[in-house]
Amino acid sequence: MITQLNKLKRFGIYQNYTWGGIDDFKKKNLIYGWNYSGKTTLSKLFQVLEFKDKNRCFSGAEIEISVNDGTTKTYNQDTLNSFPFEVKVFNSEYIKRIFTWDEPKSGFSPISFYLGDTAGDLKDKIKKLEKINERLTLLRENKYKSIIDTFENYNKTNGLFSRKAKDVRDNYLPGIFDPTTFDKGHFKTIVDEVKVNLDGFILSATERDLTKKEAQAENKFDPQNEGCKVKESLERLSLSVKSILEDSAPKAISFPTLEEDPILFDWVQKGIPLHKDSKECKFCTKQLPDNRIADLNSFYSKKLKEIQDAIEDVIKEIESERNLIEVKFPIKKDIAEPFQTEYEIAISAYENQKDIYKEKLSILEKDLQSKRSSIFNSIDATQIEIVSLAGYFEVIESVIKKHNKWLDEFGERKSAAIKKILKHYVAEYLKADDYNKKESNRDCAIEINEKIEAKININIPLIKSYNEQLSSTAKGQGELNDILEVLLHRDDIKIEIRDEKFRLERSGHPAEHLSEGEKSAIAFAYFLTELKSLRKDDPPKLPNTIIFIDDPISSLDSNHIFQVRSLLKYFFKTEDFAQLFISTHNFEFFSMLLDSEELFHRQKKTKADFYFIKRNDAGESKIEHLPSTFKDYNSEYVSIFHILNDFNKLADKSTFPHTVLLPNAMRRFLELYTAMKYPSSKSVDARVKAVFTSTDGTYHRVKLLHWFSHQNQFEKVQQHDDKLLQIEEAIRDLMEHVETKDELHWKGLNGL
Repeated sequence: MITQLNKLKRFGIYQNYTWGGIDDFKKKNLIYGWNYSGKTTLSKLFQVLEFKDKNRCFSGAEIEISVNDGTTKTYNQDTLNSFPFEVKVFNSEYIKRIFTWDEPKSGFSPISFYLGDTAGDLKDKIKKLEKINERLTLLRENKYKSIIDTFENYNKTNGLFSRKAKDVRDNYLPGIFDPTTFDKGHFKTIVDEVKVNLDGFILSATERDLTKKEAQAENKFDPQNEGCKVKESLERLSLSVKSILEDSAPKAISFPTLEEDPILFDWVQKGIPLHKDSKECKFCTKQLPDNRIADLNSFYSKKLKEIQDAIEDVIKEIESERNLIEVKFPIKKDIAEPFQTEYEIAISAYENQKDIYKEKLSILEKDLQSKRSSIFNSIDATQIEIVSLAGYFEVIESVIKKHNKWLDEFGERKSAAIKKILKHYVAEYLKADDYNKKESNRDCAIEINEKIEAKININIPLIKSYNEQLSSTAKGQGELNDILEVLLHRDDIKIEIRDEKFRLERSGHPAEHLSEGEKSAIAFAYFLTELKSLRKDDPPKLPNTIIFIDDPISSLDSNHIFQVRSLLKYFFKTEDFAQLFISTHNFEFFSMLLDSEELFHRQKKTKADFYFIKRNDAGESKIEHLPSTFKDYNSEYVSIFHILNDFNKLADKSTFPHTVLLPNAMRRFLELYTAMKYPSSKSVDARVKAVFTSTDGTYHRVKLLHWFSHQNQFEKVQQHDDKLLQIEEAIRDLMEHVETKDELHWKGLNGL
C-alpha cells in the first residue's frame, strides 16, 4: 500500500509539497478538508496512478510516492508503469467519464457477473403477464383512482388542509402561529385525533369564546419573592424592658441633689472620669473636698452603669425592630389581576397591624425613658398586649404564592387552550365538509386498489425475471439496481436492459433532467458495482486494489448521507482490499465515518488514521494529522469557532499560520450560527440581517465573505491581501457579538 507522498511538485495546488513529519498512511485513511483545500486535487494524483499516465491531470508535474508491498519502494512520474497496485478512483471526473448525462437514451458498457439462463417459452410468458397487468391497470385507473385522488386533495401540497391551516393562522387565531408552527402537518395530526368523535370536540359559542381568549392571552407579569416574613421580637423586648424596670442600683452613699436633678445626675457621671487623680475642679478650678471623688464613685456604682447600658441597648433594639417590620412588598400592579384585590386587602391589614405593633414598641421605649430617672428604684412596666405580624405575613405570602403558581401554569393553560380551540375549529370544519364519509369511500377504493396492486406486483417481478433471463448482463443490472435503491432510498430510478445496453429509466420511462444528486448516486452505485466485480473475479482483483473515494455525498441531501455511510460500512467491512482513502468536506458525513466501528471507530492506529488538508497563506495545500478539536468536539461548528476565536485572541495576528482559511471558516460559521438562531430556508444574507442588527459589524460583512467565495477574476486575486486585512475586523465583530449578546451560547462554545 501507499505509505507516503514524498513529493508533489507543480501538481495543481500542491506546488512544492513534501511529506513532512506525519505518520505513514494506513490501510484505511479518512481525510477531511474544506472546499478548495486540495482534496479533489489529491484524488487526481490517484487517477494518475489508476491510468499510469503522468500527464493525465497536470502536464510536467513531478511526483514521488513510497509504497510497501512487502518491501519499501519508491515510484515517480517516470516509473508509473511498474506501479504494483491497481487503483480505482471515485470523484467528479469519474462521474463525467462514465456517463453521457445529456443523452439519456444512450447506454454504457454492461457489468456482467454470471450468464443468465434462457428458456424457449419466456417471451410467451412475458406477453401473457403483461396483458393481465394492462387490464388490471385500466380497471384501477378508470374506476378507483379518481376517488382516491379526490380525497388526497385534503393532504396534498397547497391542498385543502394547507389552505384551512392558513385560514386558522391568519383569521381564527392571528398572531399565535407562523407557517412553521402550524401547517398542513399539524392540521392533519389534529384531524386524526378528532375525527373519531367530531361532536365531542365542537364547543358551545360561550365556551369557544372563553377558550379563544385564553389561547390569545399574553403574560405581562413576573414571579415575586415569596419569602417576606421577618422574625418578630416584641415579646422578647417586653420581657427585657420589664426586667430592666424591676432592677435597681444600690446607693452606698446619698446625694439628694443628684438624685433629684436628672440633668445634673448625667453631667456629674460624665465628669467623674475627667477628675481622676485631680485635686481641683476642672470647671471652677476650686479645691475638691477630700474624698469627694471616692464618694461620687461609690454613688455611681457598677450596677447603675449596667442598668444604664441595658436601657440604651434595648432602645436600640426597639429602633431596629421598627425598621425590620418596614417590609417592602411587591406593588399591586405587579400581582396578577385575579389576585390583586385579595393582595390589596392583605397589605392593608398588615399595615394596620404594623401600626399597632409600633405603638407597643413606643410604650416599651417610653417605659425605658422613665427608668432613666429611677435607676435606684424598681418601677412597674406598662402592661401591653403582645401582638404578632406572623399571620398577616402568611396571608400576604399565600397571595404571592397563588400569583407565582398562576404564572408557572400560564404556559400550560395557554397551551391547553390553544389545543382545545384548534380541535374545535378542525372538528367543525370536518363535520361541515362531510370528511368522515369521504374518507370511508377512499378507504374502500384503496382496499380494492391494493388487491389490484398485489396482483400486478406479483406479475411484475415475474416479467422482470423473465426479461432478465433473456440477457447475459442481467445479474450486473440487478446488483446495480440493488445499490441504487439503497442509495436513493426509493426505486423509481432503475437501470434497465434495452438492446443489450443499460439504460437509465425513471418509473419505466427514459430518465431525463436528472438532478445532480441523482447523477452522483447512480455514478457511485456504478462505482461500487465495479468494485464488486473485482471482488467476484476469479481470482479476485480487489485485494490488490487501492481505492480513493472523494466526497461520495456531493450534491446529495442529508437524508442520503446515511445511505452512503451504510453502503461504505457494509462494503468495506470485509477488508479484502489493498488500501482505502475517503475524503470529504462534509463534516456531518465525516463524523458518521469517524463513529463507524466497521470503518474507523476504535480501529487500531496501525490499521486506520485521520488526516486534514488545508491551504496555507501562500495558497498551497498541506496534509496534516486531524487536529484534536475535530475529534474532541465531533462538531464542525465548535471546531470552526475555536479556529476563529484562537485567531481573534492573538496579540500578533501575523503569527497565525492559516490566515487564508479564515474567510471560508467565518462564512461557514455564520451559515451554521444563523441557521441555529433563525432556522429558515432563506439565504445566509437574509438570516444575517434577521439575527444581527444594523449596529453590529457582522451585519455589513457578508459581501466581503461572498467576495472570498467567488474569486474567479484576476482583479480579485490582486486585491486578495487587502481584503484579508478586513477579515480581522470581521472576526473581531462576530466574536464580540456572540460573547456580549449571546452569553450562554458563548459559555457553551468555550466549555464554561
